[in-house]
Amino acid sequence: PGQWRIIRGRARVQFIHSIRPANGYAYEYRKTVRLVRQKPQMVIDHTLINTGSKTIETDQYNHNFFVIDGLPVTPGIRVIFPFELETVREFQADFVEKRGKTIEFVKEIPEGASTIGEFRGFSSRASDYDIRVEHEPARAGVRIRGSLPLSRLVFWCMRRTFCPEPYVHLTVPPGRRVSWRLTYDFFSLPQR
Repeated sequence: PGQWRIIRGRARVQFIHSIRPANGYAYEYRKTVRLVRQKPQMVIDHTLINTGSKTIETDQYNHNFFVIDGLPVTPGIRVIFPFELETVREFQADFVEKRGKTIEFVKEIPEGASTIGEFRGFSSRASDYDIRVEHEPARAGVRIRGSLPLSRLVFWCMRRTFCPEPYVHLTVPPGRRVSWRLTYDFFSLPQR
């Protein structure tokens, strides 16, 4: 299980997880969640330090469980990407659709129903890690930007939440570190 430390600040919290060497693998992982002063913005900084003797090669992703204003997932919610979505695994439901660069909810989701899809179409540039959520019923949105390129993109949803799940690939040789950042900008949608 390793060792956990939590360091709290006024507008931030840092989680540090350390694993001692086992079969050549060991690391220190730091995750800092910070609210930016006088901005509707949250920044999540990650650092993975390889303290073992073997290279760590892994994928990391964020679930992004969105529940906005406590509202259920409904038509009027869309998630927009900067690239054309190419289907790897198609949604097995009729309440959500992939449309070009967008995933849109087109029907109410029945209680107990869920679906998952997987997409590609992104490049090897970090600029493709730029996801925009628009929630018309709540008149709210969020933009998610990552500092590393996408390696995989999954989208899962159910009645209470929808989850764009962007992955990044990490390769960390012994004695090295990798750092990456996620920036969440929150905004209001204009009245119609």
